[in-house]
Amino acid sequence: MRSIPAREARLTRLQEFALPIALLAVFCGLAFFVMLNDIDFFSLQDLFDTHELHHEHIVVAFLFCGIVAATISLIWNRQRHMDG
Repeated sequence: MRSIPAREARLTRLQEFALPIALLAVFCGLAFFVMLNDIDFFSLQDLFDTHELHHEHIVVAFLFCGIVAATISLIWNRQRHMDG
């Protein structure tokens, strides 16, 4: 069986960014659904209220986790690209 040379086996730009964009879209979608579940929608007063958990805290956590997951995936793809 013929092996593919490393130059031909490289990821395209779309393949490199597909997983990070998909992860960010999933987490943003989850944050949007949580935001829709809240009756009074997003308010800064509830966001800065730390005495109890509000929907706003969950929305911000989902957005933050999405950014972190997309960044880790992008870095992992870049490292894999540089090593191989």
